[in-house]
Amino acid sequence: MPLQVPQAAYPYGDLVETNKRRTRDEMEYELLDTGVFNEDRYFDVVVEYAKAGAEDMLVKITAYNRGPEAAELHLLPTLWFRNDWAAWITESNRAASKPDLSQTKAAAGTSAAKATHSLLGEFIFSCEGEVPLLFTENTTNYERLFPGQPSVSLYVKDGINDFVVLGRKEAVNPKKSGTKVAAHYRQVVGPVSRPACVCA
Repeated sequence: MPLQVPQAAYPYGDLVETNKRRTRDEMEYELLDTGVFNEDRYFDVVVEYAKAGAEDMLVKITAYNRGPEAAELHLLPTLWFRNDWAAWITESNRAASKPDLSQTKAAAGTSAAKATHSLLGEFIFSCEGEVPLLFTENTTNYERLFPGQPSVSLYVKDGINDFVVLGRKEAVNPKKSGTKVAAHYRQVVGPVSRPACVCA
């Protein structure tokens, strides 16, 4: 089943504030109630997976613009390591070393990152098209969640969102390494007759 993604900014603030004002006797204020899907201004996003082997997977993402006119879409196929190296993890469960994702040379017409893990070995995250790869760490943004408490890294897990949505260039690692990476596909997609498709 496709994921339906609005073409306007996601209305987090509206959902939170309106639901705060409602009583237990009132219906919950839902995403559809915000009007963000009015005039069918959304994308249907379909993700398909195919495996050539236990360690060889193809991911195909197709997006359909259901709205009445062309709209810009940012697709961010993402790879990350589960954070099992942080200091707050019990030492008996903590990984011996932190894994790494870093940009690597790729064939013409592609972008790639090398994933290195002490137990799993090495893998390549290869993306169709010469698209920018955005790197950060898969660590919590303590400054956002706990004001006054510094984050462990300059590059936190929501850095890719801040780069794309807020335009904060400093939110991703310019050295092109970390423990989380997203390929940044940016396309203008016409109404439903012309789907956008990327493969990673």
